[in-house]
Amino acid sequence: MHFRFSLKMFRKFLLNGTVGIALLVGPASIAGAATETPEETPLSVPEALAGIPTTLTGTYLSARLAQDEQDLDLAAHFYAQALEKDPDNLLLLERNFALTLATGDHKTAFALADKMATMSNTNSAENKDAKPAESEESEGAGESAGLGGRIAPMVHMALGVKALKGRNYSSASIQFQSGMDVLRNDPQQLLLQPPLRRNLTDPRGLSASAQFGPFALITQTVLDAWSMIGQDRAKLDEALGLLRADDDSEVNQFFFSLHAGLVAAYAKDYTKATSLLQQSLDADPNSLATATALVNNLLKAENKERASEVIKEFEASAADTEEKEWLKHTFEALKPIASNIRTPQDGAAEYFSTLGNAFTEEGAIEGGALYLQFADYLRPGDDYTNFSLARLYERIDKNDAALAHYESIKPDSAVYRKAQRREAIVLARMERADEAVERLKTLLEGDYSDLETVSVLSRIYQSEQRFQDSVDILTHGLKSIKVKRDIHWSLYFLRGSAYDQLKDWPNTEKDMQAALKLFPNQPTVLNYLGYSWVDRGLHLDKAIEMIRQAVALRPFDGFFVDSLGWAHYRLKQYQEAVNFLERAVELRPEDPTITDHLGDAYWRAGRKNEATFQWQRVKTMQPDEKLLQSVDEKIANGLAD
Repeated sequence: MHFRFSLKMFRKFLLNGTVGIALLVGPASIAGAATETPEETPLSVPEALAGIPTTLTGTYLSARLAQDEQDLDLAAHFYAQALEKDPDNLLLLERNFALTLATGDHKTAFALADKMATMSNTNSAENKDAKPAESEESEGAGESAGLGGRIAPMVHMALGVKALKGRNYSSASIQFQSGMDVLRNDPQQLLLQPPLRRNLTDPRGLSASAQFGPFALITQTVLDAWSMIGQDRAKLDEALGLLRADDDSEVNQFFFSLHAGLVAAYAKDYTKATSLLQQSLDADPNSLATATALVNNLLKAENKERASEVIKEFEASAADTEEKEWLKHTFEALKPIASNIRTPQDGAAEYFSTLGNAFTEEGAIEGGALYLQFADYLRPGDDYTNFSLARLYERIDKNDAALAHYESIKPDSAVYRKAQRREAIVLARMERADEAVERLKTLLEGDYSDLETVSVLSRIYQSEQRFQDSVDILTHGLKSIKVKRDIHWSLYFLRGSAYDQLKDWPNTEKDMQAALKLFPNQPTVLNYLGYSWVDRGLHLDKAIEMIRQAVALRPFDGFFVDSLGWAHYRLKQYQEAVNFLERAVELRPEDPTITDHLGDAYWRAGRKNEATFQWQRVKTMQPDEKLLQSVDEKIANGLAD
């Protein structure tokens, strides 16, 4: 069985107990090393550890723990400490390079890449047939053996990007080709299967793939094409030859066709560019970047009729509403605009930005951070890259950094309004709700047809318990809709939940039923309305069927399973209630309300000791005052017959 500490638990041990100190220091150094940190002046982990002697093993393991928890800054700190103790360890160099780049220190990262390249060349020359020595002290040193297939591709990619930034296109191409040779001739496990297989969905696997797996191979191929066209636009056919998809996956088709089209457009061959960009848009009809490039090239080729058709087709796609509006507004006059891919550096940055954002959205934080920082290095200040970096910082709870990136996005950008909404959410999360509300009001400017902003503002109002304000803004938004469709169910749901908090049950019920009329099988609404009916003793047979339907649609949602268990409880079917509520607690072990429900069901089923145990557990979960008083009463007196 494998155990994983949460980073919160790890920090607790690290700072306050000899278990954590023993992890980091030698036995002779433990005495007197652990000191309490005053609560009124909390220190960061690096500050708290300043002056404490450390071991290579301890810092390496600490780095791995921080990396597992996706705390890039803390992982970078510990890997840097480990590297100080073993400066020639290739694994530690690679980890320091990756984490330093991921945290935005481009200068240090590329210096480390240079050092890795020098060491790799020296080792290859001196120890061509020798086995790498293993260190007895560090797990990391043991992992250094045979790392050529892992480290070399990242070294070549980094040095290639550095050369590309300096417009040294020949050197860049040599590096990328060397990286591809390693990936093909010394493949790691990730490359032994067909590229981009559909089961490559684990975030760790995706991050690894970005560095020494299938995505790394695609990346170096695309970058080599941009380096080649940078040397000479006459090399267009040679560059396009690199960008032929070697399988029929949509991902390959999208990236290779998109960048083949962008390369052709850079070479001013608009006919080839148009054909290739159309292939990319066929692979992903919702890509604004592809639609923009295709329309622009059609207009440069003076094909206004087809350009107009593409705009209309994109308007009918599943792309973001604001992206559709931006494309329509930008090409309203059917005239070409200045391309945002003006140099090979821009083209490479576009690739890194697109894929880095995709990694981030899939939870592959390290891979996403690496690629987005490459993008920022090659094309500083790009709005899409800044938006993606902000989203990444949100995911790892770096709210100040997220705000800084959101605020840098220009008002004429296609992602400006989206960034303003995300910024408001971050401000609310930082307990700056008044600023968030004002920002969203300014964004609306009295135009309540911006339903995304209306929705976000209503949620922030509800988080601040301003339920009447939430009802009012949602009412304005709903009135602005000319034809209501299934996508508008959430506005009725939000307003209904606000009415519920205002104790206005008739309007709550009315809005929930309106939401179901628009979207009959929406599980959240089915669960909410069914649970509300059960809790009020209304329409019990229909209510339990609705909740069953919700659970069937989302069987691993603990709240839905809790609703079904509570429905059985209200129907006095206590054994059935216990069965479902035990499952709900398994799915949501930290939720005090669900745990309280299980305690009630145990009591009614005659399992009174177990009931008391569950109620005692509720008290450890920081319940609200009302629930705390309730469980205290039940612990003292049980449930009344």
